[in-house]
Amino acid sequence: MLDTGQLQLSGDALLWFRQGLAAAATEAYTLAVANYDRVIDVRPDFYEVWYERGLALEKCGSYVDAIASFDRALSLRPKGDASVQIWLDRGNALQYGLGSYAEALDSYDRVLQINPSHEETWQNRGSALLYGLSLPTDAIASYDRVLHINPDNYLAWRNRGNALVELHRYTEAIASYDRALTIKPDDELSWQARQLASERSGLSYRPPTTNPAWYGNGFSDPPTFIDGDVDTHDSFTAEPDTDDAYGRSQGRPFLVIEDDRGKRDLILERDQYQLGRDPKSDICLHSQFASRHHAIITKIFQSDGSYTYQITDGDLDGKASTNGLLINGQKYRTWILKPEDVIVFGPKVRATYRSSAPGANDR
Repeated sequence: MLDTGQLQLSGDALLWFRQGLAAAATEAYTLAVANYDRVIDVRPDFYEVWYERGLALEKCGSYVDAIASFDRALSLRPKGDASVQIWLDRGNALQYGLGSYAEALDSYDRVLQINPSHEETWQNRGSALLYGLSLPTDAIASYDRVLHINPDNYLAWRNRGNALVELHRYTEAIASYDRALTIKPDDELSWQARQLASERSGLSYRPPTTNPAWYGNGFSDPPTFIDGDVDTHDSFTAEPDTDDAYGRSQGRPFLVIEDDRGKRDLILERDQYQLGRDPKSDICLHSQFASRHHAIITKIFQSDGSYTYQITDGDLDGKASTNGLLINGQKYRTWILKPEDVIVFGPKVRATYRSSAPGANDR
């Protein structure tokens, strides 16, 4: 809720607004929207309710409607910090909800016109430039602004490192990851990204030259993976050898995952897998563009006793993901997987379904 200092509501309108806030606090977002709509019926000039309605719609996955609600709030000319927050959330809905990165930048720039030192906006602006528009040089400039405001923002150091990797400036990237790990020694993603940058630069297995504070605190040991993450250090490689991947599969179907960690192959054996950004997923998709619970993969048996796998969008309760599933360029809710099917979960996060070709084990 925006801290406006006062609520210019009374009677039923104030009651409905408070009920909407209470519903949103318990994640009953549809009920929250219904209460906000009742307020709007009597007080359409109350920008706070348009803003809160936009937040609830965003949580429902209704990003277009959420942005329209933010626009109504902005049309009522909120001032100061309230305006900053609405423009920021509008930009976030465009970036993380719709993937409209150029439009998101417009919203972030409106924030920065009001408050040039808004740390979160520079951070999100950098992400839109790097992960959405593939403009790593411009992204670095945004992350540098974050770090000018707050030198201890480990996420900005990590993202800056990722941008430098895109430019093949591996030594500088490693230095950025070192700064991130000095601030947050248990940041596993920075650790993995540093390893990958070291491998690509030919510096594998060399200790950090600057001996940062986190060195000796787990750097030389195998990383401890988050509970539920099926990756291993051995399977995380920047450019896996395709023939070796076939050999490891030993005739079983497998996925080649491509996300923020690079590429890795995962053999499919179980009856069901949950995929998503949640670290407790059976297959964790390391990307901000994947939904927390993005899809389910289920083993399907054929009449001849063989089996394949089916992928279904959403979680076990049937709630759809934000971006859905784009399979071979077409959007599907459910799909029986066939060899070489390409599943896109979002920008720069996808999987290819494969099985061992005849004679592959003889290679």
